[in-house]
Amino acid sequence: MIVPVTRSRTVITALCVVSVLALGACSGSDPQPKFADPTPTVPSSPSTTAVSGPIEPTMPAAAQGTDAAAAEAFVKFYWEMVNYAQATGDLDGLRSISPADCEACQRGVDYLDSVFRRDGRVRGGENSLSSISSGPVGGDGKRRYVRFDLSNTRQVVAIPGHRDEVYRAATVHGEAVLVKTPTGWRLEYWGKQS
Repeated sequence: MIVPVTRSRTVITALCVVSVLALGACSGSDPQPKFADPTPTVPSSPSTTAVSGPIEPTMPAAAQGTDAAAAEAFVKFYWEMVNYAQATGDLDGLRSISPADCEACQRGVDYLDSVFRRDGRVRGGENSLSSISSGPVGGDGKRRYVRFDLSNTRQVVAIPGHRDEVYRAATVHGEAVLVKTPTGWRLEYWGKQS
């Protein structure tokens, strides 16, 4: 049975979307990260130095099918996008996979947008999924549920001029409902399992 998410788990209800590990070095008065000046020397061979900071996830090929494994891969991808949006403040990718009719999706995106527009920062709260399973919804084969355990680390939401919001680490049993469209999976709903 699908049950609406309660306000008591605001961050989980709002996509568990508040970890901004990469923004931890920024302050409200200096929202742009500072980098050391590059060295003017030219390397003699191609650089193998890794790019620092989060890299936007891409839709995995495994999520493009219509079976249980594809639905589960899509839900994993969704939460990777949540983590990326939280860490960078870049909400475009998350918005693109958060349909307007998914209330929990929209509440999460709106919450993050509100935090970042007010020069807020969030530390911690990275999400991870485990115990993933899925099955069909209805008889047409176009809708699937995906159940999972969603864990997040302790998080602190800091907005200038407001008291910090602190959320302890937690795990909830979540459920998502997805519908297969011609362009791929679409998240219809997610919330806590009863």
